[in-house]
Amino acid sequence: MEQIRASVARAGAAMLAWPDVLQAFEDASRLGDLGREISAEASQFRAYLAARLVDDRGVEPGQLARILGLTPARVSQLVKDGRKQRRDPMTDPGTLEEQPTLEVAITTAPGKGVLIERRKDGIPPWTFPGGDVAPGETAAAALTRKVPAETGVEIKPVLLFGRRVHPRTSRTTVYLAADAVDATAELKVLDTEDLDAVEWADLDTARERMPDMYPPVREHLEAVLGGSKSTA
Repeated sequence: MEQIRASVARAGAAMLAWPDVLQAFEDASRLGDLGREISAEASQFRAYLAARLVDDRGVEPGQLARILGLTPARVSQLVKDGRKQRRDPMTDPGTLEEQPTLEVAITTAPGKGVLIERRKDGIPPWTFPGGDVAPGETAAAALTRKVPAETGVEIKPVLLFGRRVHPRTSRTTVYLAADAVDATAELKVLDTEDLDAVEWADLDTARERMPDMYPPVREHLEAVLGGSKSTA
């Protein structure tokens, strides 16, 4: 958000300094139009998230109204509008530079749980191992290379079960289920630039640390791990 604010400030400063005042006026008008478009999409996004909080997280509408400081009637309308949306409401105009696909490994092991990492930058605080795909590389090959380089755990990709445009980063993110080749291998923080912890987590811990977990990932872990506790 701060980056967006800084970009708008820089655009405004450039307009004020532009010698062609008429052109600067037209640019300012386009900036205002863009602001209204962003406001409209943000409203759709709020409705979408309100519906997710009620339907997926079990938050009562009255409780959500208190949290958001809105009237119950307004929350009810937000949820109703959000349920009408069949996909993530934020749209890409198709003019943005394409970003590399991000591959994520949902690595599990009997008696251990699921492999997770803590990021130094806290964006997000906890995540699953993964990384960018090199040109010409498959998702499975990327993760077979990346996960050991981050955690010291060799993996065997099993199944690609999820793909989405991430709502926070707008990056195409691919999720693969994977098995640990040797679950007794010592965990190591090998990517010391980005990570400060790697560990095995049981299902409850993973859900607690990643409350916005992608639903297909959550469903996969519930099916694989059930209520089992890790022994790490």
